[in-house]
Amino acid sequence: MLHFGRCRARRGLSSALIGEIAAVIDSMEGFEEVRKLEDMEFEAEEHLDELTAFTLPKFSVYESNADRLDFFDAALQRKIAYFFTRAGGLAGHLHALASTKNESRELCKQHAIDAQKEINCLSELADDLLRDLRKLVSKKPMKTISRA
Repeated sequence: MLHFGRCRARRGLSSALIGEIAAVIDSMEGFEEVRKLEDMEFEAEEHLDELTAFTLPKFSVYESNADRLDFFDAALQRKIAYFFTRAGGLAGHLHALASTKNESRELCKQHAIDAQKEINCLSELADDLLRDLRKLVSKKPMKTISRA
């Protein structure tokens, strides 16, 4: 009976983390200025002030359940912690980019490229993590599950 409860708790935590990760990615992709980063390679100075408004939702599920990550194997625990640590640093990275307004055009351009790489890497991490967590939640074949 104890094993059944642990499996149910792991499935519930997995489901909640899936929702939170999807919210982080949705916030990131929905913020228009983040999408403009690709254009910043060419016209970096025009949009820098707008990046200071970038915020991500609070990681309430992760933060309140960090002590329960032992429901997962060590590799998945590392992926979860790594994702939320990198996601937490993204806003600071974009705010730092916004503060380079008085720097050279080349420096602004390089920061915009670096920020875009960080966002792309974070999206890839999220997709990988979502696939791993969905294995714990869904009984459907993985081919039928799409990104949230």
